[in-house]
Amino acid sequence: MTSHLVDRLVRRVTTLVGDRLVVRVMRRMTAISGYDRALALASQAFVALVPAILVISEGLGGSGRLTELASSLGFSPSAADTVGGLLERPSADHSLTALGWVLLVVSVLGFVRSLQRAYSAAWNLPSTGIRGYARSLLVSAALVLELAVLVLLAPLLGWLVGSPVVSLVAYAVTALILWWPIQFLLLRGRVGWQALLPGAAVTGAGQALLVTASGFIVPVTASRAAERLGLLGVATVVLSWLVVLGVLLVVSAVLGAELAQTTGTADDPEETDDPA
Repeated sequence: MTSHLVDRLVRRVTTLVGDRLVVRVMRRMTAISGYDRALALASQAFVALVPAILVISEGLGGSGRLTELASSLGFSPSAADTVGGLLERPSADHSLTALGWVLLVVSVLGFVRSLQRAYSAAWNLPSTGIRGYARSLLVSAALVLELAVLVLLAPLLGWLVGSPVVSLVAYAVTALILWWPIQFLLLRGRVGWQALLPGAAVTGAGQALLVTASGFIVPVTASRAAERLGLLGVATVVLSWLVVLGVLLVVSAVLGAELAQTTGTADDPEETDDPA
């Protein structure tokens, strides 16, 4: 029912405004079930969040440091205590940390595989086969590196530059540079570098805007949710943020493919020896 209504809406908009970029993006999003893919990305990222917190907590020295980290990010005392209380356990217990590493690797690989399939669908390419898991490991490492660089870059830019606008532009440019090769890896080199540049720019700009806005919105919203619902409220806010991130990633992939066709930079997909 919902898919039928969306199809009718897309046809209606196409009739009214013609074959414009926004209509082509909507059409392609509908064709690849873009919103469903975004939800899948969000759910897999959420599943990876708990083992990631386990690993980060151990690296910081326990739940107390995790509480301090949440406070430094702008969370209220009650919300920070809720986040820190998620991992109340003896400091000598390393079994959960080892399990956390295993679950984190599996979850990140699942997220990357879903992202690869979303990009392949957006560019109308066959999905990767079983050999794609080797490339998934490389993409996972690249995504972790990108996340680490951007997490460290945000406060550094604020301290060095001082201007929010300049910091936002620098953040977007850095994200563009990092997402450019990540897209190449996600598509297994089947799309040329020039064709991937618009998508990298869209993803970088969107990520910079999302992270900047999240710095103001998420701590306040999570703090209010924690006061009402405790850990469930914080989880709801985080999951909502991940859904927005998933939509951003899928829309960026689709928009990048459409922009490449519009500018004439999209080449025929390069053939590979790997099975689709």
